[in-house]
Amino acid sequence: MRIRRLTVAAVAVLLLAACGGNPLDDKNGQEVASAAATALEDAGAVHVKGSVDQGGEAGRIDLQLQGEDASGTITFNGADVQLLNVGGQAYLQAPVDFWTSFGLPEEATALFEGKWIVVPDEAAAQFQDFSLGAFVDDLRHPTSDVKNAVTSDEVDGDPVVVIEQEDGSTLTVANAEKAYPLALTNEGDSPSSLTFSDFGEKDDISAPSDPIDLSELAGG
Repeated sequence: MRIRRLTVAAVAVLLLAACGGNPLDDKNGQEVASAAATALEDAGAVHVKGSVDQGGEAGRIDLQLQGEDASGTITFNGADVQLLNVGGQAYLQAPVDFWTSFGLPEEATALFEGKWIVVPDEAAAQFQDFSLGAFVDDLRHPTSDVKNAVTSDEVDGDPVVVIEQEDGSTLTVANAEKAYPLALTNEGDSPSSLTFSDFGEKDDISAPSDPIDLSELAGG
């Protein structure tokens, strides 16, 4: 009788679990977006990669984001540019051709070969969009209203939900206890298609040694 009671109890637990569904099953679109924002914020770190459009220029990003810091590659104007964002200060390392494309003389840009360059304050703001906090804020406060409807799906056999904004942008979120955002397509002013992975996994991101400060070269 004891074995029978244990078996019945085990079956009951399985049935209850099956009936319980997944954490996001009863959420509307904005609730899913908020849950994804909280999960990403709590993770503290994420790897994001994909295509982006900056000012009409198609490009790509492959970045490690954690706290206020970032490290990785941004590809635009046909050049792979290494980015470090540490403690609010941005640094770039890029091919000489990248710098000359902005009108800087070749004799000056030759000094930049293999060097990290301090991004001037007036230009650094644009790189603040590539941060964990910026993505969290975008999830919580999207530029286009989130529709209430939520679509269930699977990614690699795992349950997910997909929500859509009025402008056609979509967000795919893990339908799990930790509702991580997995993929984002942005159809707004800056179109992009991004994937998120390696939640909570942190790298060593530190400021480069002996970077070149353009303001000092210019006598500023």
